[in-house]
This record gives sequence, structure tokens and C-alpha cells, in this order.
Amino acid sequence: MKPNQFGLITSLLLFLIFIVLSLVFQSTTYLYIASVGPLLIVPFLPDIRTSQFIKPHQAKGAVRLITMENKDNADSDFLVIYFEPGYVNWTSGKLYFQLDDVMKNVYIKPDPLAAAMTVLKYDLFLHRSKKNWVGISLNQLKQRTEQLSYTTNEISRLVIQLSDVNELLQRPISQPAATGQSVGA
Repeated sequence: MKPNQFGLITSLLLFLIFIVLSLVFQSTTYLYIASVGPLLIVPFLPDIRTSQFIKPHQAKGAVRLITMENKDNADSDFLVIYFEPGYVNWTSGKLYFQLDDVMKNVYIKPDPLAAAMTVLKYDLFLHRSKKNWVGISLNQLKQRTEQLSYTTNEISRLVIQLSDVNELLQRPISQPAATGQSVGA
């Protein structure tokens, strides 16, 4: 059992025990103690609304994580998250992905009208408890779109430098595409 689940169950049981004790003994002292129960429960509640997890295998094509290749078919230093409009819940605040979900040998037709957003190094962070899950601060991306000609509803691609992700995960960094070479997706 995870520590959060254990804490939630324990705090709920304590709350219920003191409610029952206050009813059985008709004691206001137990009722006062039980009133502290919700304060003990709140830290263990799951974080549902503030996070969204990208799971390409469950999304049925609505989202894909791919690495871009340059003209020499060598891996470049870019990871692109393609998603259908409406897939990303921009009000959630955090978007998480795993590098294990990156698809290999995928071709996606370039779309000159697609809006892309660059995810910078300081937009990335690690999940507190889930290993190898990298988070993107959607709040910071929303702030940057205020100065652009398109809105978050029009964005269908997030472009991330793999070296930034690898640095965050402390993995060895692969060699990026040489300067001056064009990169295609």
C-alpha cells in the first residue's frame, strides 16, 4: 500500500472512530477531536485536477510522443508531443509524460498551419512520487501564449529538447544534430 493511501485510510478511520465515540458517549470532547479529522485527511487526498498524464497507448491516437530525425536519419535533440485539439486540459496546470512512451519510426505529415509551443528547460520538472515521469508547467506555457498570435486551444504540438529532459532525469545525453542541418518531422 502506498504511503498516501495508508495516510488517507488511517486519517479517515480516526475521524470515523471519534465521531462514533462522540455519539456513543455523547461527549463534546470527542466531537472536537473529530472536527480536526478533515484537516488530517486533506493532505492525503489524491491530486486529481491539477495533473494530467499522457498515456499514448490509452489515448487511441489522440496523442503521440516522437523524436524528430534530421535528413541523415540520425536522431535529433527534439521530442515532439503531438495531440489533438482539446486533448490537453490547460486548466490542470501540470502535464506529465514518460520517455518510455516515445514512438520510434513514426512519420507524421508536416502541417504548416499547426501551432507549436516550445517547452523550455525551466518549464520541466520531475513528478514527486512517480519515477521517470517528467512534468510540464502548463501555467507557464499559458502565460507565454498571451504574447503570441494564437491561443492554447490552437496548440497541437509541444516541442522539447531531449537534452533538457535527459539532464532532468540525469541520463546520458545523446549527440544532437549538427549545427546548420535541417530537422524535419
